[in-house]
Amino acid sequence: MPLVSHEAPKSPDSLTSILRLVQSDTEASAAPAAASPSSSQDWANLIERVRAAAHRTREVEAQAQEQEQRVHELLERVRDDIKLASERVRAAEARASNVQAQAEQRIRAAEERAEAAEERARIAEDWLKQVHEAIISEFSTLTEVPSKAA
Repeated sequence: MPLVSHEAPKSPDSLTSILRLVQSDTEASAAPAAASPSSSQDWANLIERVRAAAHRTREVEAQAQEQEQRVHELLERVRDDIKLASERVRAAEARASNVQAQAEQRIRAAEERAEAAEERARIAEDWLKQVHEAIISEFSTLTEVPSKAA
């Protein structure tokens, strides 16, 4: 007489599969029973099959609940990971914004220093031109005198 399998049914509706298995076993044993009166052994076998099917149903239900619990825990971890990742992204964006603002400020300061240096260089060139002109004008008479004496 076939016994109820303790492997997980492969169909999505395991309870239906278990009930079909018990029903097919019951139908298979019903044909010989019609020919002879039911014995206590037949009833005991039927009760054993019902108990085995109920036990398997409880196992499948417990497995389903455990799996559902694992899925909920996994979803919660994923939600936490997404939340942490979002916070890290926001923090990185804030740091990038601060770095960009500092870079822009430093660029402006460097441009201002360059402009100031250019202005100082222009002023220095003007003074050098004036000094050059003063030297030429003041010392040109000195260089002319000795050449007349020669």
